[in-house]
Amino acid sequence: MKKKNPLVCIIIVNWNKKELTGKCLTSLKKTSYPNYKVIMVDNGSTDNSIEYLKKINPSIDILKLNKNYGYTEGTNAGWKRALIKYNADYICAMDNDIITIQAEWLDLIIDELEKSSLNGIGSGKHLFPDGRLQTPYEGADASYKKDTGKYDFIKEVDAFVGPCILIKKSVIKKIGYYDENFFYGPNDLDYCYRARRAGFKIIYHGHSVSIHIGSASGLSPAKDLIYKHQSEGMMIFWFRYYNLREKLRMAFRQFSRAFLTRKDPVSPISYSNLIFHKNFFYRLFLYSSSLKRALKQYNIIKDSEVDDKIAKE
Repeated sequence: MKKKNPLVCIIIVNWNKKELTGKCLTSLKKTSYPNYKVIMVDNGSTDNSIEYLKKINPSIDILKLNKNYGYTEGTNAGWKRALIKYNADYICAMDNDIITIQAEWLDLIIDELEKSSLNGIGSGKHLFPDGRLQTPYEGADASYKKDTGKYDFIKEVDAFVGPCILIKKSVIKKIGYYDENFFYGPNDLDYCYRARRAGFKIIYHGHSVSIHIGSASGLSPAKDLIYKHQSEGMMIFWFRYYNLREKLRMAFRQFSRAFLTRKDPVSPISYSNLIFHKNFFYRLFLYSSSLKRALKQYNIIKDSEVDDKIAKE
């Protein structure tokens, strides 16, 4: 028998972004769904995040980690706590720069996923603060364009980049957690691909809408460490799922980004949005390291290494 209101644990990872995460938590208060719990995973912040965020929402469960483990490993820690401590029916992996604008955003997706045991992962439509669409799902030609309602529908899709995605417990029980080979991306695309291979459906719900601010400054690929993690993640994903030609294209694309990248990753490529890296020798070293690791790890799923005791605390 289906539960009337299955328990949803919303997992938010924070690292020294207390004001941004605070806006996310404040906006979540308008959520109308009656059965959800917020778990905030703190990746070793040093900006007094925990005390600050507890004042905004005293009921949140905070899992404090001793250092920055990255988005993927931090999220997995939250998933494990949700399943072990709360026996959650659904996990919601939410970026800390999501702003809730609809009371019913969660009700809509849960209602759709509950229609079939094969509906495993769901996500809604995400807009930038200026009203531009983020790519709603893989293959949609919508990124950077104003939202005109064109994507206001419900559809089974191959995958989506998920700043806020809902995952059934049955999916996690069958395929495991996010692949921790990815520091923060594209772990979501990879998880959708793995879920589809296991027989689950990926559902896009265009009537559930949220604002995704987008971490253009904090995650700028102009930063060397970010470039390393991005290039490594993209090559692992491409080497895992695509043919030789596409693998070579991605390897060359990441090689070229050692020299040129976009200043603002959430805006289209243009002359004014490109930056030339004078430290390209160092970035080539990072690229070489990323390529070697991608070739070694792309066929290996690195599952959650978070200790069960930490998840229970």
